[in-house]
Amino acid sequence: MVDIEKIKKEIVEALKPLDPDRIILFGSYAKNSYNENSDIDLYVVTSDEFVPRNWRENSDIYVKFSKNLREIRKRVSIDLIVHTKGMYKKFIDFNKPFANEILKGQVLWRKDLKLNG
Repeated sequence: MVDIEKIKKEIVEALKPLDPDRIILFGSYAKNSYNENSDIDLYVVTSDEFVPRNWRENSDIYVKFSKNLREIRKRVSIDLIVHTKGMYKKFIDFNKPFANEILKGQVLWRKDLKLNG
């Protein structure tokens, strides 16, 4: 079984150098209802204010954050969503049910509060 407390700290340490605005754990691990087949659901908001103009820009942002999780992903499956601040605002407005599920999650890091763990 995964030591989720250790993994959460590793995730924050892996992503902090990329200057995220926030890192949110949601889904079964956030609700403490996970099992051996569960993946880690992670929502990252970058510090960028813009909305990507195309798929390529969006993909570049995702890949940048995904690469930093490579070592952790060798041990546990991570389902990663990465949005810029601009995308985050639109996401909250247009995807209410899913956005609410994410917002009920566990904030692992928030730049303005310097939360960790």
